[in-house]
Amino acid sequence: MTSTSTPVRLSGEGSSSDPDVVFVHATGFCKEVWRPVVSSLREQRPETRTLALDLRGHGDSPRVRPPYRWDLMTDDVVLTMEGASGLIGVGHSCGGAVIARAAALAPELFSSIILIEPIILPPPYSRANIPLARAAQRRRNRFASREAAYERFASGPMATWKPDALAGYVDFGFIDDGEGVAIKCEPEVEADVFREGSNHDTWDLVPDISVPVTIISGERSDTHTQPFLDALHQQFDNPTMVAIPETGHFLPMERPDVVASLVVDALEGG
Repeated sequence: MTSTSTPVRLSGEGSSSDPDVVFVHATGFCKEVWRPVVSSLREQRPETRTLALDLRGHGDSPRVRPPYRWDLMTDDVVLTMEGASGLIGVGHSCGGAVIARAAALAPELFSSIILIEPIILPPPYSRANIPLARAAQRRRNRFASREAAYERFASGPMATWKPDALAGYVDFGFIDDGEGVAIKCEPEVEADVFREGSNHDTWDLVPDISVPVTIISGERSDTHTQPFLDALHQQFDNPTMVAIPETGHFLPMERPDVVASLVVDALEGG
């Protein structure tokens, strides 16, 4: 798949010069959801320099015209990290696909990658208005206050998140608009990212990845069942497969300490 638009510089949080680790979030979220992972990582390895990025249309990065193609989001990451090398790349869901794609196309960028429930699907490739996209379009996009948003999410699908991960999303994934708070990643943007989830050929690029790969899944995941994980394992060249007990697709927000420990292992060559 060939890019047809100019990459955009992504907004980041952390060490913008010479980071050791770069984090890329899942669809609909923002860079600050990585804060609990980063905090745990620095407790375990204080000298680690980190950078978390907002994908286009998310958080503080620019909103551009659709489609929100995943190959273009990969171009954004590669452009933003231009000149860097030997990083540990960590990506969740959509972010996992972006990190994997970047590792295949810019092999100098990473020394190791950690893919957390990456959305890397086999062909045929096509844009699709899947149920997740339709649900995203209907998503409530504003609340009377951040407190109201936090209360809503704490009792819904994000109830399993650590409180500081949820606070990162609510505090930084919304913007004050004078009448309350509005979500930064607007429903139509999120929906379009979901529509593009099976419209990239990252599956075909995976064999070109030359660095060590760790694939992390949640034992309670409803997206990464064992047959799919087996297929992913076969597509990669001898990846390390790790299943985290008592977690689902949102495992970085549920067990940030475990994710941080795996990053430490990668940094120390374990």
